[in-house]
Amino acid sequence: MDRREEFLRAAKEIVGAENVVSLGDSEGYLDPYPLNPGRTPWPGVRPANTEEVQAIVRLATEHEVPLWTFSCGKNLGYGGPEPRDTGMVALDLSRMKRIITVEDRLCYAVVEPGVTFFELFDYIKERGLKVWMSVPALGWGSVMGNMLDRGYGMTPLGDHVKSLCGMEVVMPDGDLVRTGMGAMDGTELGPIFQGGFGPTLDGLFTQSNYGVVTQVGLWLMPAPNTYVNGDIFVNDEAHLPQLIDILTTLRREEIIQNNALCGNVVRAATMRGSRADFWDGEGSIPDWRLEEMRQEFGIGQWNCKFAFYGDRELCERRLQIVKDRISAIPGARVDARFYSGEEGLALQHDDIAAQDRTQMAGVPTLKPLSTVGWAAENGGHIDAAPIIPARGELVAEFYQEAKKLYEKHGFDLYIGYHLYPRHMVHVTMIFFERGNEEMLQRARALYSELLDAARVRGYAPYRSHVDYMDRIADGFDFNGNAARRLQEKIKDALDPAGILAPGKQGVWPARFREERSSVQS
Repeated sequence: MDRREEFLRAAKEIVGAENVVSLGDSEGYLDPYPLNPGRTPWPGVRPANTEEVQAIVRLATEHEVPLWTFSCGKNLGYGGPEPRDTGMVALDLSRMKRIITVEDRLCYAVVEPGVTFFELFDYIKERGLKVWMSVPALGWGSVMGNMLDRGYGMTPLGDHVKSLCGMEVVMPDGDLVRTGMGAMDGTELGPIFQGGFGPTLDGLFTQSNYGVVTQVGLWLMPAPNTYVNGDIFVNDEAHLPQLIDILTTLRREEIIQNNALCGNVVRAATMRGSRADFWDGEGSIPDWRLEEMRQEFGIGQWNCKFAFYGDRELCERRLQIVKDRISAIPGARVDARFYSGEEGLALQHDDIAAQDRTQMAGVPTLKPLSTVGWAAENGGHIDAAPIIPARGELVAEFYQEAKKLYEKHGFDLYIGYHLYPRHMVHVTMIFFERGNEEMLQRARALYSELLDAARVRGYAPYRSHVDYMDRIADGFDFNGNAARRLQEKIKDALDPAGILAPGKQGVWPARFREERSSVQS
């Protein structure tokens, strides 16, 4: 008998039969956008609280069944809820939905894994709390899960993992730990101070398989008196290096207060319809047609979003500085809209730009989900997002290399750069038709070559699709992959049975290390 069957039968006594997905159940867990199709649904368990997580982890150790943990399973483009291989059972934390506290004087919250961005936003609004949150592109996912996977949004606290402050963790042996100042009983300092006493532990549980995080503290921002949403339009593709240098300098100087976004014409088109609405030819949309589309849309070849928050006079001065700097780029223009804080939260969603405006105001939305239909009605995508230095010439060089690879494999190059003070996330998406094996083969080839091109330059993604975790981890090869050897030592010390998410980010326990698979013969 498959040991997972025994485990799942026993798990029903812990979480209830209705919260166990059995082997062979068609309602099991699958990647909704499979780059490598043909898999069967995974079984899983859905605990409701920390105590049930502890019991499930102990049961998994008893039955030697590895668990693949996720909060809501909405990490689309990276594998969603799908475990790494067929030896695992999904540990679905989406039923754990407590918002333990939101404090608008010191501006923090404490939440469980199943709390979505929509739910936290509604909680804040319904109670009239004077805080703004940060949201990613889609609001249906887990606040905690996005943070632990180093996701990002577009407010001043948009680098979500930097807002992490204290957590509660179920360890592989079922023990319960609180990190930082929260390791004391009877304190409220856990979500307030990011240090603690002794080695800092929070980072140990980001993108890791060392424990199951069941509660996390996160920082929020004070609701601003004024919110300013700005646009920059640059008509000539060749001005990208200058644009990047200006924007990242403004970010380092804290003139621009959030992580600016820079998109191309293809990105703008995905929010206006499907590919067939603009081009029915073979291969990538040619440059001449993209220029026509740019003019039809009334936008630039490069279209940037930025924001200011706080005192109106300060915002007005910040805007003037941006306009002065951008004026160095021939033909570039800057537009901006001023809102009161409440108006920022009440922005309407009936125009193309609304998703970026609301996202920069910390308002969750599902509007970007429509872009998945770019290549076909039955569409899917995978994200390719290497981190590169925030130097304009390097950004432009890698852009041109990516553009050639997209043309080689017949895809349209979607750019959605996220600009930070010292680095940038070089976001490109590969849109495909689900089940179209010829297109999927080209998509896999393109993704693989993008990884190679990035690694040659010393770049790598900051997170990975489950199918490529080993390959990307292999690229962190200083001193014979010394970092991974250290990660493996920690894994073996904390999880000697190899129960929690084996292979997560390429870190395998000793039990499965040689085969890089949890499937037992």
